[in-house]
Amino acid sequence: MSTSQGPPQPKYVRSQRLWRTVRRIAFGGLVVALLAVVGFFLQGVPQGTCSCAVVDPDKAVAGAAAVFIGTPTKVLHGRDSDLYEFQVTEVFSGEVGAVTTVGTSTRTECNTAFVVGRPSLLLVSAPVSAGARWQAHGCGPDVSAAELRATAQITYGPAHPPRGDGAEITTWTRFTYKVPRTLQSLILAALGCIGVAGYATWELYRTQRSAPNESGEGDTIAE
Repeated sequence: MSTSQGPPQPKYVRSQRLWRTVRRIAFGGLVVALLAVVGFFLQGVPQGTCSCAVVDPDKAVAGAAAVFIGTPTKVLHGRDSDLYEFQVTEVFSGEVGAVTTVGTSTRTECNTAFVVGRPSLLLVSAPVSAGARWQAHGCGPDVSAAELRATAQITYGPAHPPRGDGAEITTWTRFTYKVPRTLQSLILAALGCIGVAGYATWELYRTQRSAPNESGEGDTIAE
């Protein structure tokens, strides 16, 4: 009675090839994510100059997407923008909730900064900053708050209580605000690569355990 070595099991060979492919994908994903993180921290904050033209109060109020009075209660300082949460008390125009978020760009010298706890009359546009419901701009009418309020009343009538959808700074917003969306996507892709590699490793382990021996070669018995 003698033994002869058979060819490698097809399932084992396929698993080995799958494992090698997944390792390459996982390694490439991790390298890309690492380079993105390093580039993010090495990149400087973009700065620019600002030149604000004289803004007519009537045109500014009429052209705003929303006009309201609110008090900032929270702020998140980002890489090139800040995010404020406002407690809204009066609304002249727009669907503004009792709590809303406003983004401000810090890329230029025309950035708008609010003081937490100090009420402000805001002329806002559609959002640009991540996580913001509205966007405030540094170039606005060069008039007092009282004059701006009077212009808003003439344009839209008396203010009314907030009655739109609200928005607030959530725990997730705090966690992701300083991380650009592109970098978030790369990190998620890298985690996906790690997950796929882990699953493939488990499948390879199961295949090796089910094989007749570690080399994947089966023994046949000939009489």
